[in-house]
Parts: sequence; C-alpha cells; structure tokens
Amino acid sequence: MDTTLLLYFGLLAVLLGTAIYLIVRDLNAGTAATKEEERPTIGTLPFAGEQAPPEGMTNRIDYRFNELMHQTGLDIAPEPAFLLMVFSGLLAGGVVFLWRNDVLQAVIAFAIGFVVPLVYYMLQRRSRLNTLREQLPGSMEMMARAVRAGETLDQAVEATGKGTSEPLGVEWRRTSRHLEMGLSVPAAMKSMIKRVPLMELRILSTALNVQRRTGGNLAAALERMSHVIRDRLSYQRSFQAATGSSRMATILIALAGPLVFAYMMIFQPDYMGQFFNLPGGLALLAVAGVLQLVGLVWVYGLLSNDY
Repeated sequence: MDTTLLLYFGLLAVLLGTAIYLIVRDLNAGTAATKEEERPTIGTLPFAGEQAPPEGMTNRIDYRFNELMHQTGLDIAPEPAFLLMVFSGLLAGGVVFLWRNDVLQAVIAFAIGFVVPLVYYMLQRRSRLNTLREQLPGSMEMMARAVRAGETLDQAVEATGKGTSEPLGVEWRRTSRHLEMGLSVPAAMKSMIKRVPLMELRILSTALNVQRRTGGNLAAALERMSHVIRDRLSYQRSFQAATGSSRMATILIALAGPLVFAYMMIFQPDYMGQFFNLPGGLALLAVAGVLQLVGLVWVYGLLSNDY
C-alpha cells in the first residue's frame, strides 16, 4: 500500500481513537457525578456567569461552538465533538479519493462529511429547545402553586426543579443552586437564559425581576404568563401545520441543486469539469450559489413568524 494512504488511515485511526476516548471519559465522569449527587455540581454549570463573547474571530468561533454543544444536551465535550466532525470529513474525503482518484471530489466530500455532524448538533439543539419550550408553561404553573402555598421564590424554584421532568428540571435545579450560593435572581436567571436561549424564558426572567423589585401577586402573574405561552405555542403549531407543504417544497428545491451537482461530479466528472475549465464556468457556479442562498433566505423570511 502507498505510504500516503498509510499515513492517511493512521491519522483517521488516531482521530477516531482520541474522540472515542474523550467521549467515554466524559460519559463516565457524568455517570459518576450523577451517582454521587442528584443535583448538578458547580463544575458542570457552563456559562454560569455574565460571560461576554471573546474578541477575535477564532475565539468567537470556539465560544459559539462550545455554546452550541452545551445547548444540545449531549454528554459530549466540545473537543471530541469537533474531532468527530474532522474524522467524518476525512473519512468521506478518503473514501471518495480512493474511489474516484480525484482531489476536487475528495475536497467536496470532506466538506460534506465535516458539515453533517454539525447539522446533527444543530438539529439536536433545536429539538431540545423545543422540548424546553413545551415544558415551560407546566413548570411555571407548578411554581405558581408553590408560591400560593406560602413558599418563597427560592423555595418555589427548588420545588419546580424537583417536580419537573428532564431536560427542564435540571435547568431549574441549576438555577436553584445558584440562588443557594447567594446569586441574585437577575444573575441566576441571566445564567439560565445563557443555557436556554428562549424568548419565553426572557419574558419570565423580566417578570421575576420586576416582581422582586416592586412586589405584587407573583402567583397570578406566573399563571397568566403560562396561559400566554400556551397560546403562543398553539399559534406556532397552527402556523407550522398551515405552512408545512410550503416548507417541504422549499427543502426539496434547496436540496435538488446540490444533490444533482454532487451526482454529476461523481458519475459524470468529464461533463461537469467543463465548468472549471471554461472561462465563465466558475462565474456561473458562483452566481448559481448566490441566487440559491438569496432564494432560501427570502423564503425563510416568508415562512418564519415572530409571534
């Protein structure tokens, strides 16, 4: 076997082994922490303080990726998650290079393989945030009942964390731990918003802060807010049902162009190679890509709602 291929597959093996080791280490650490203490420890509370994004493009990318991985709820640290992305890209690029013996196709395959895990992480975060949004009205009603029973806000937050199922329950328990440490309600809620960036939670945080300063019937305010959030969720479900066919058609149209291009590049490389050999070929590809992005952004704006 060629020395280059040996080095390539050796690099793949090292990356895969490192990623597997880090993932197993994080899973074992999380299991041990769960057995020792039911509530999360302070060391497992990411973005607990008022941390601003760092300066510099590279640092900002690292910060956003770490934030993404924490918001997915997966028991994977950012480092092994990134290694899995690199491994997926190298594996896809290596397979295509061995199959087609074409550097350009291998680079395209590497880009696709690198992005696929990232798309999965983003979908996982979206699914978790939707689950948190669905659980929020019930947890607010539970908090309102605790306040009506005569408990303080700190005690109500603790009771809500114990009575709410995952994944929202652990977030309330983390907030309860912050309040036990002496953090103020605005600081604890700001930390929770960093971990759970939902508009509904921002509204709840504002209501709690105002009530903490001016007083008022907190239980009634929580119950009214839970009804408002339920109406908001009901509207969003109706909107998604009404625009389901349009969104599906948009997804199919968006995928048709890249899939046909990838198919032609793999099975008809001589035909598609004219785009790269002719003087105006690259310009046509660039214009097509820009128009595709403009159309997707325009349709996304039409199908999105901010209610």
